[in-house]
Amino acid sequence: MLTIILAESELEVMPVELVNHPMIVSFAHQRRKQPEKILLDSNYHHAAMRDLLDGRRRGRPDIVHLFLLTALESIANKKGQLKIIIHTRHDNVIYVNPETRIMRNYDRFVGLIEQLFEKKVVRSQEQTLLELKQKVPLNKLIEELKSDKIISFSEEGKATNLNKYLNDLKKHKEKNIVCIVGGFPSGKFNCDMESIAADIISIYPEMLVAWAVASEILVNYEIAYL
Repeated sequence: MLTIILAESELEVMPVELVNHPMIVSFAHQRRKQPEKILLDSNYHHAAMRDLLDGRRRGRPDIVHLFLLTALESIANKKGQLKIIIHTRHDNVIYVNPETRIMRNYDRFVGLIEQLFEKKVVRSQEQTLLELKQKVPLNKLIEELKSDKIISFSEEGKATNLNKYLNDLKKHKEKNIVCIVGGFPSGKFNCDMESIAADIISIYPEMLVAWAVASEILVNYEIAYL
């Protein structure tokens, strides 16, 4: 079983310090929502985010959207061999049902995630599609997974041929693999990843976007394990 965690994702409802900003109030009014219930999104709120702590990094629901589209449509997921978890900068954790079908329309996706933050669960008929749990630090989340191998991906990690690496894991009968991919646009993890991951690897000498890393993991895992 492969688990991919999109960690420290820049996915959050509007920070309290911005809810009264004129741009945010106007944007929320257009969407007929309260400012504190809309997602922070740098596509629309960049002017209001100029003085926000880590403002250049935050407000990226689009990264989560593209990651989920990539992962949920993968062969590994269709064969029941994938767990998908979203971890956010505020230690919110979103558990994704593998049968979830994320809408391709970005605005509809944003509405879905806003609903999730408000209700803590999204259901279809009697099935839970998305569930949000609060205050689960990444290290605690990892402990709960009881994996055989924890791998983090970073452009500053050890240069690694991913296909060979995964084949070696299979030879050593390491079946439950956790891969940690950063859910932020640039920079480093805020947590001490060396204390969490057994290996920190780089699969390309330049920075790759999160959904491209996920795609490489999925394809090479499918070749090695499925």
